[in-house]
Amino acid sequence: MGGWQVRTARWVMAVQAVASIGIWVVQRLTVLERLDHGQAVPGSGWLVLGLNPVLAVLVAVAAAFLARHAWAAALGVAMEVNGAVSALISVLTGHYQAVVAIVLAVAVSTLIVRRRQPAVA
Repeated sequence: MGGWQVRTARWVMAVQAVASIGIWVVQRLTVLERLDHGQAVPGSGWLVLGLNPVLAVLVAVAAAFLARHAWAAALGVAMEVNGAVSALISVLTGHYQAVVAIVLAVAVSTLIVRRRQPAVA
């Protein structure tokens, strides 16, 4: 199994994982700066700081094994749903650029789900 749907989904998921790690680095630097200045870091900040790299690794693992294992497809869809829900929360809190993440999550999930279905002529 390795059609264009799988290749595209894997590529986008790999980019998502790398971007997530990049965001995590910025979040980490922000938390360290706040701590250096004696400012409090809310519990949600620590939660995101701990979960973000775990989620990025899970997305990368799903992308790596998507073409060979059925469990990777389930993991990939679960990670994309998680990303879409997270992005929806961001949109609802005023970060409207997160709509792009929702669109990508829906597109990747669609590619993963349709990867085994034959083309209709």
